[in-house]
Amino acid sequence: MVPKRRRQSKQIKSSLRISTVEGSWWAVMYGMVETYFGAFFEYLKYTSYEISILSTLPIFIGAVFQNLTGWFYDILRSRKTLVIILKCIQTIIIPLILFAGYSSGNYFLLLAFICLYYALALSQMSPWTSWMGYLVPGRLRGRYFGNRSQVVRIFMLISSLLAGAILNSYEESNTFNGFIIIFSLGMVANFGSIYYLNRQYEPEDTTDDEIIEFDSSSTNMDSGLNRFITYDSLSEFSFHVSGPLMMVYWLRDLKFDYIELAILINVSQVLGLFSMRYWGKRIDNNGSYSTIRFTSFCIGILPMLWVGIYYLPNELILAGSIIIASLASLMFSGRALALDNRLYEHMKNKKMIKVTSKRFFFRGLSIFIGGLIGGLLTKNESSFSNYIQLDTVIHAVMGFSTVLRLGVWSYFLVDKRSEI
Repeated sequence: MVPKRRRQSKQIKSSLRISTVEGSWWAVMYGMVETYFGAFFEYLKYTSYEISILSTLPIFIGAVFQNLTGWFYDILRSRKTLVIILKCIQTIIIPLILFAGYSSGNYFLLLAFICLYYALALSQMSPWTSWMGYLVPGRLRGRYFGNRSQVVRIFMLISSLLAGAILNSYEESNTFNGFIIIFSLGMVANFGSIYYLNRQYEPEDTTDDEIIEFDSSSTNMDSGLNRFITYDSLSEFSFHVSGPLMMVYWLRDLKFDYIELAILINVSQVLGLFSMRYWGKRIDNNGSYSTIRFTSFCIGILPMLWVGIYYLPNELILAGSIIIASLASLMFSGRALALDNRLYEHMKNKKMIKVTSKRFFFRGLSIFIGGLIGGLLTKNESSFSNYIQLDTVIHAVMGFSTVLRLGVWSYFLVDKRSEI
């Protein structure tokens, strides 16, 4: 008879391989659907402010809603079952988003479905993160998630490029049909993700140690974890002042078509893709903090590089954009991996679902406020023109975002003695 510990070890190793396959299916869904939400909003001719709300309010609603997953977990007592149920419902929302777009571009109906979609998507994050935290040994987390992320990004790149080609082929006829095709393919891929999630192992001895209720008070979190969550939230705020407007900037101001947009998104991902193993090894060898510090500074200056792209000769704009987007992909990839690893370090002997819920709540709130402020700034272009001459109001938003990003970096990361 195989000892329980040995049998469990085999199940965990098998599940880690299956998780990589599952992530590949999820990546196809993301590349086909979520990558092109912004393009879908732009196709429906919404204003920059409306697109900012569509891109950020759902994140906040999702962050609020995901705190309710504790109640569902308390009933189901299984992270696996909870994630699968949420993902199934999320997948069904995709055709409803298309319907809202088809029905004369009903803005508030579309906003409601996008909010529901992200509520279901983000509610998966806490139980999934907790589940994987028990499956992946601490000493291997950087390397495992680096390798997994590299595979995931390959499939994300291929699917996103294919989706862009499909949209471009319909650009001169009925672009909406192109969105129907890519969103439908994304639905199929998400069902593939569900199939492989169901095959993963969930350790039996991890369901009794979770405190489910959400509590934002500092008494239940150590100061290091609170500082980490504060930094994470404020940095997301600074990023999303300008981040939701990038799709608008590319399509309206830089005048990319769908195939150029697909090339930009996907070619730029290559550098981030092949950097994941490097980042994973660097984090395992040198720790997460130094990687967060370096990548966050580089991300801080990105908006001003995008401003410079606008003034390049037309024949150089796409090439220059690919270079900057590649740098962004490289830095965001390393930073995301380091932040996740840092969170796992903070979660030693703590309640994983509770900690991740708190993080995603404040992150979602910050994303919404940042996007709201960025969107409001675009509505007041005349106010800026009284002081400075602007070719596009988005340049002013990018400048403001740069100041915020570097301000957050200076406050939290300059002094090595007070690590997040």
